[in-house]
Amino acid sequence: MKQLRKYLLPLIFGALLLPVPLLRDFHFESALIAATFGCFWAGIRASKFNVSNYFELSAEILLRLYLFGLPLFFYSLLSGCLTWDGIGFWIWVPVPSVYFGLSIGRFFKKMYTPLPTLLTILLILFVAGGIWMIEFFTLPQVYFYNHVWGVWPGPIYDESVRVTGSLFFFRVITFLWIMLFWWASEWRRSVKAKAILVIAFILLVVSYSQLANLGVITPRSYLKQEFRELKTEHFDIYYAEEAYSEDEIAYWAERHEFHFQQITKKLNIEWPGGQKIESFLYANAWQKKKLVGAKFTSYVPIWLEQDQLHIAKQQLNGVLKHEMVHAISKQFGNWLYNGSKSIGLIEGIAEAIAANASPESTLDQIIAAEPPYPTVDEMQSSLGVGGFYFSASAISYTTAGSFVSYLLNNYPAEQFKMAYPSADFEEAYGIPFDTLVTRWVATLPPVKIDSVDRQVSSLIFSQRSLFQRFCPHAVTPELELWDDYQLALAQENESNRYNAISDLHDLDPQNLLVKQEWIRSELLAGNYAAVLDSFGQEDSLLIFGILKADAFALSGDWNSARETMLFFKPEIDTTSARQFKYSYQMREDLLNWSTLLNARYQKKLPDSSAFSRLNTPVQMLIIAEALDLENDLLFLEFSSIAIDRPLDQDWFDIYESITDKLIYLHEFELAEKWVHSIQEMSLRARYKERMNEQIEWLNFHN
Repeated sequence: MKQLRKYLLPLIFGALLLPVPLLRDFHFESALIAATFGCFWAGIRASKFNVSNYFELSAEILLRLYLFGLPLFFYSLLSGCLTWDGIGFWIWVPVPSVYFGLSIGRFFKKMYTPLPTLLTILLILFVAGGIWMIEFFTLPQVYFYNHVWGVWPGPIYDESVRVTGSLFFFRVITFLWIMLFWWASEWRRSVKAKAILVIAFILLVVSYSQLANLGVITPRSYLKQEFRELKTEHFDIYYAEEAYSEDEIAYWAERHEFHFQQITKKLNIEWPGGQKIESFLYANAWQKKKLVGAKFTSYVPIWLEQDQLHIAKQQLNGVLKHEMVHAISKQFGNWLYNGSKSIGLIEGIAEAIAANASPESTLDQIIAAEPPYPTVDEMQSSLGVGGFYFSASAISYTTAGSFVSYLLNNYPAEQFKMAYPSADFEEAYGIPFDTLVTRWVATLPPVKIDSVDRQVSSLIFSQRSLFQRFCPHAVTPELELWDDYQLALAQENESNRYNAISDLHDLDPQNLLVKQEWIRSELLAGNYAAVLDSFGQEDSLLIFGILKADAFALSGDWNSARETMLFFKPEIDTTSARQFKYSYQMREDLLNWSTLLNARYQKKLPDSSAFSRLNTPVQMLIIAEALDLENDLLFLEFSSIAIDRPLDQDWFDIYESITDKLIYLHEFELAEKWVHSIQEMSLRARYKERMNEQIEWLNFHN
């Protein structure tokens, strides 16, 4: 009965994890728990004097750890969530950790040290927690390797977690430490032990000299070597030279200083003289993942002494201001990690000042469109770690952002800065927290909302957190190819882009999103016949009709192209989707249609004379293309012509891009003309916020 209980208990403990999100998956989180427990267990048992066969002991411990993992394995297998990476983590994380703990316990026992069990526990604790804390407070990375608990691959928002070569290399180092501890107690009695110790020591020295090169750590000095440097008044910017043109990096340097001025003014901060923020601008999310462990998650390591930003190029436009708030708010953060006791306040202040949760709706409109509004208890929970992370990030960020925005707009910034470190609202504001929440909620019902706000709000509040998702770490072959395709787009690698989307289309030809991207890829490659042959009776969606018409036009069959557009015209005339409502107008005659096709598929822009004869929708597309191609000369000509056309809110995104670029180019007279014309329109509340930002950008340069 005792033997049965010994093997039954691990199964029961494993089964108890099945209701727990993430931990129930046979992946790195559960492997980390098994490794940590196994390391301590093996170390404590090995330090006892009643152990005669250490390999039997290790086999017994590993057997019971894998029994613990068995319910998780079968759950993942039966639910379709089992991955080779999960199996890999369960091999490379617990096994070395068990032997690492075993070797430490055996060492203290064999050396006849006093209190060998206590020394074993203390050393394992130091490796598990002490070394991690040293790395955490000195290195800019957000991934970590550890001999006790194995690996933490990076932010939980990055769902795809893979077994990498760096993990294999690190576990080789773990085995070298195991050899060192194992033979250290024998070195006086055995020549063999001396030889093994010398070899292990030399290999450890060589291995530790290569930690950065092989992706085990990323010191700040190593990171700087990967980039080119540009200095401004308040920033040292390190950027991937291959990904940024001189004009692009100059623009982003100015945006850094602009947002810095906005934020310090909003928060009433006197910046310390000579103190600079280091901004690391990566070529893409994949480079950022490789170097610091965060892929699509931009971040600021506020716990480091040196202020830093870490952002991939594709995320810059949306998150630079948000992340900069984190770096600047360190000035009034707590003593431990320069932040707040409340994760909701850390992200809330950044969201409140950046206000970029949606390009269409304000923070307050998003919350107001989704009653019932948060209660005091719900806000208390959402501002804490558990409530914040167990909701989808969009929900947590938006809710906290709206609340903090209310505080900043209705009370002095000094009171918020006082409340920020400890989240003690009553002491800072002289008002109970529940009163502040009640007053904030009372401002939401009067907020004007429309169908767009409701749609945006519904989309945000329907998102699920990582803890709520089924198979959170499973990556299908289709998703892997889609990831390859997105990487090729980010690198502007036409060959890889074409190959990735072609393989993806072959694998999943019925996927509508994939088919759209494949058709566009084939049209860019000039394979018009292949596109026309791909359409079948099932391809009745409007987007496919428009793409089919373009394929006919590109192949020179204008009659079929016109007939196709006429067939879909009734549907276009009744659609409310902005991406389709101008489709027929853009193709109403040969000049507009051919200009559209030349710009979209061949990157050819018209001259200013031809541009002036185009209709407004095609003009807007051409201006957007000129901006994308960084053709400043034609952009200036086009924007000076287009300003004389009646403006429409549907093109606000392009209007904003026009004013932004004109201001950067110091074309202030034309920029002011655009700003004035845009302000005369009846704008959405969020558009007014965005236009006010452009006015501040203009004032920054004047």
